[in-house]
Amino acid sequence: MNPAPQKLRLSRNMLSRLSGVFQKGIRVEIETGCTLESLLCDQWGIPIEYILRRISTLFLNAKPVDDISTARVGEGAVLALSSAMPGLVGAVMRRDGFFSSLRGSITYREAAAADSIRRGMITVKLFNLLIGELGPRFLARGFSVDSEDLPEELAQGLGNGHAGGEGIFVIDDSTV
Repeated sequence: MNPAPQKLRLSRNMLSRLSGVFQKGIRVEIETGCTLESLLCDQWGIPIEYILRRISTLFLNAKPVDDISTARVGEGAVLALSSAMPGLVGAVMRRDGFFSSLRGSITYREAAAADSIRRGMITVKLFNLLIGELGPRFLARGFSVDSEDLPEELAQGLGNGHAGGEGIFVIDDSTV
């Protein structure tokens, strides 16, 4: 039997210590079966202007996404979000970028019928500037990670033998 999740309260200045956690991935509960646009805008409250201006690269299940209005997020999905990445790779992977046609065979395309809408868990990965900009939003909502993925000083603060990979922890910052 797994131990019950523990809540860990963090201040805003701890966000920089969580960059590795955000890059590896956090687990969040969502309404699955929705479009990526609905997840970002309706469930997470991210303005569409921000998405269009700041989130230039989106990967859903390791495939770059161009059309957030058709890509559906299912149970267990992995969603990676990044602002502009440098160089040719960044230009090719950028959503609807000039060079996006070079990745036609790997671009996300909705192939299956839409899942029904239901509660489920997905993994979210944040990169570069989005860690500082969207990270506080996830801290306020809460998310789950394995204790072994936490920085040592945070894992030690949990006590009760939970450090070292046992259990899942919800990180919550109500001050954000």
